[in-house]
Amino acid sequence: MEVTIEKFNPWRDSLISGILLLILGILLLVFQSEALEWIIIIAGAFMLIAGVIMIIDAMKTKFTISMVMGAILAVIGLVFIIYSAVVGELAMVLLGVGLIIVGLITLLGASGGFAVAKGSRIVSVIIGAILIIIGIYALLNTDDTADMVMIIIGAIMAVAGIMHLYEAYQLNRISK
Repeated sequence: MEVTIEKFNPWRDSLISGILLLILGILLLVFQSEALEWIIIIAGAFMLIAGVIMIIDAMKTKFTISMVMGAILAVIGLVFIIYSAVVGELAMVLLGVGLIIVGLITLLGASGGFAVAKGSRIVSVIIGAILIIIGIYALLNTDDTADMVMIIIGAIMAVAGIMHLYEAYQLNRISK
């Protein structure tokens, strides 16, 4: 029996990942809120599958903490699948609260002497205030926040995809 080992081809890997990143980035840009909901559903499906596998593995031996962890993971997965819209809203609320907390910490750091120079204190105060304002906006407008998060992530993924495609072009050109 003959075993064939395929030669490592970095430009092809960059090409494939570039195309996938570009497509996913565009999908996130186009289907913002729906994309977030699908991401949550897919994450829930993965958690459900992982939880069931953990339970099955734990049943082969005896009752262990793995069985409990598997059950918890499966339940969380089901919640993500069934209540994906609520999970998305909760994620945006947590994002808003996190932004407010980071903004407050930044403001407190600027007034507490953590910022060394006067100019950096001013920048810290401005950034802290902006983060607090964005956090409050995120809390009050979770749908718009979800759209903006998906737009930002989609744009980053699309740019990363373009960079991978350029890298594939460069690697292919060098390898010839």
